[in-house]
Amino acid sequence: MIVIIEIKDLRVSFHTYFGEVQAVRGVNLKLNDNDTLAIVGESGCGKSVTALSIMRIHNMETTEFKSGKILFDGTDLFKLSEKEMQNIRGNQIGMIFQDPMTALNPSMTVGNQIAEVLLRHGRDANAKRLSSKDAKERAIELLRRVKTPSPERRANQFPYEFSGGMLQRAVIAMAMACSPKVLIADEPTTALDVTVQAQILDLIKEMQSERRVSLIIITHDLGVVANIAKNVAVMYGGLIVESGAIGDIFYRSSHPYTRGLLDSISRKNGAKNEPLRSIEGTPPDLVDPPAGCPFTDRCEYAMRVCKDHMPPESALSETHLCRCWMLDPECPLKLERRKL
Repeated sequence: MIVIIEIKDLRVSFHTYFGEVQAVRGVNLKLNDNDTLAIVGESGCGKSVTALSIMRIHNMETTEFKSGKILFDGTDLFKLSEKEMQNIRGNQIGMIFQDPMTALNPSMTVGNQIAEVLLRHGRDANAKRLSSKDAKERAIELLRRVKTPSPERRANQFPYEFSGGMLQRAVIAMAMACSPKVLIADEPTTALDVTVQAQILDLIKEMQSERRVSLIIITHDLGVVANIAKNVAVMYGGLIVESGAIGDIFYRSSHPYTRGLLDSISRKNGAKNEPLRSIEGTPPDLVDPPAGCPFTDRCEYAMRVCKDHMPPESALSETHLCRCWMLDPECPLKLERRKL
């Protein structure tokens, strides 16, 4: 299987008035060609920082890439110039941002914003740059493709004239305009009602299948993960604490944090009055991250070794990795595995 994106030991910090925030602390991930990887976790765990690092669109006045590589088709993106990255962003790697209202320019029509991407990167059948007229026509066709009603009229409207769901469709059209190899979707269903969420997810899957694009989806919603992902990475405290195929995470999860996330969602076969369980406590302060497992203070199985030493990554199968001291052969505690 071809690996299209590989992240190796990524460490990213932000310099703030309160100190150095160690947002990402050694992340390793792989995205295979025509595959879907979901990165899951609570707000502040490092999901979006990891995704934005691929695009290299952090504020570089406050951001420091401490170490690591991000390989795209074998090329280290950190070694490219800004001009070279501009040829990759929106062209070979597209992104659906978390808030479509702030992702779009309020002073430009939606059609012109999509056309702008096409004018920058698009080519016609003869590999020539598109004219303004052709770019506008393609923008309308893209709006039609993402099932925007009356696309000719909507192309001439401004973002404030669109509903939340229609804005997200426009952002998807913009991200897919140049048929990228990789699409990054950062919380694409946030603030949308359940019906619109399902429509947006179906649209992303449809576009992915049609254009054979590899997808990274960032979310805190395991319902979204179950609906779209093939592989899952669970992040906590700037680290990947567990990763594996969708079945590994949902049916053979081995980290207490992953199990806590699963216990917090409703299930079809659950009892009517069965309360949802929450994970007590708060995430760690990444200005002064713990020396050991970042989940120690919230974990009911925590031991002394968890507080003082970072657990190693254990391979449970060819696809399933987990970072927990309970997987050590000498540990007397074992997390009961049960089907959900």
